[in-house]
This record gives sequence, C-alpha cells and structure tokens, in this order.
Amino acid sequence: MRTKVLSSMSPAGKFRDMFKNQKYYSLCVILSVLMVSCTSHAVISPEPLKPNESYQGVVLSAENMIPQFVYRKGLGPRMDGGIRIGMLPVHGSGVDATIALRDEGSRLHTMNFAVTYAEQSSFETTYYNVSRKDRTKTVRRDGKVFKQTEVDVFNYGYLGLRYAYIPTGFWGDKIHLFGLLYGLNFRKTWGVELGYFHDFSGRTPVSELGFNPKYAPLTGISMRVWFGQITKL
Repeated sequence: MRTKVLSSMSPAGKFRDMFKNQKYYSLCVILSVLMVSCTSHAVISPEPLKPNESYQGVVLSAENMIPQFVYRKGLGPRMDGGIRIGMLPVHGSGVDATIALRDEGSRLHTMNFAVTYAEQSSFETTYYNVSRKDRTKTVRRDGKVFKQTEVDVFNYGYLGLRYAYIPTGFWGDKIHLFGLLYGLNFRKTWGVELGYFHDFSGRTPVSELGFNPKYAPLTGISMRVWFGQITKL
C-alpha cells in the first residue's frame, strides 16, 4: 500500500524555488523590463504637421503599460506641437514640440523638445533623421493595371538620437540617459518604435534588490505602437 506524502514546504519556499527554474526566471526578467521603465516619451509626426492639420490617436508603450491619448497640431510651416494625456496624470502626461531643421526632399532633419510628468518626470531633446518613402497605389485604366505614385503621401522611417534628464529617479538620484531609437510611421497615422537609452550617471547600486548587473539598466528600454487619424481643418 502506497502512502501519499504531503509537502510541508511553505508558500514562500515554493515561490523561491520557482526562480531555480529557467523558464520562470526568464519570465520574471521580461516582466521586469516592461515594468521598470524610465519615463514616457513624445509621440511625434516624422514630418511636422501643417497648420491646417491635427492628429488624434492612442499610444501603447512598455514605459507606461496604460494607454495614452495623443493630440498634435501644426503650429507653422516648419513646426508642430503635441500633448499626451495618461489615464492617470502620473502615467506619462506631457507636452512637446518638433521643429524641421532641414528638408532635403527624400530626407528630413528635425528636433523635438519634450517635457513629461510621470513616475520619473523628464526633460528630453531628440534629433530625428527621417526618410520619406514614396507610396504607390494600383490603378486600372482602359483595361490596363499599373502602379501610380501617390502625391504628398509618404511612409516614413527614422533614426533618432535622444538625451533625457530625469531630476529624480526611482532611487532619488539624478539620471542622464542617452541612446538610439528607430521607428516606422505609415501615412502619419500609425507607427512603431524601439529604442534603448543608457544611463551614464552611475546610479545607485541596486544589486541588493536582486538586479543584475550591479547598476539597473532596465530604465532605458522603449517599445511602443500608436495609431490614430489626421484631420484637416
């Protein structure tokens, strides 16, 4: 006759043993990346909106985990401004402005200046090198089918360099982040972006909290997607 032996391990002990399993450990690392982020970032139009254009949309990002409302408006021939509103004020609300520096036809150079109110409020400056990519559509005429390039309607790819200053981080220290981002934007209405911004300030060691390496670099990861529509006044 077999006797079933009941485990006397405490719930805390079982929880600790989970981390000995590689799958559970990897899952926790991924969740940490998504949860321990630095701040919210501006959602730009790669090419500044014209004075008669406005944009309304929603952004989903790893920085916030909670959707944000985005509104942008053209402020001049070379400048637009935007506002982000989180569902809670501390979840990434902010304002920003983008200025076109140089237009080379297929390529555009812009600067964005942003201020964000979040768990880690920040001041940011970002340079964007934007590539305009022609859009084509299929046209049928006289029984023939051919491709036609759309006028003044582009898809965009862009590479950015961003500096962010966070006066008060999670551990009460000042943080200086600098890094790269890459994004794709389609007809100015929706896009995706991925970036990493390294902390060069030598922040407070947090190894005693279980993080590895010694200085927590998770705060620099940015992953986002947004979508909306352009309205012409």
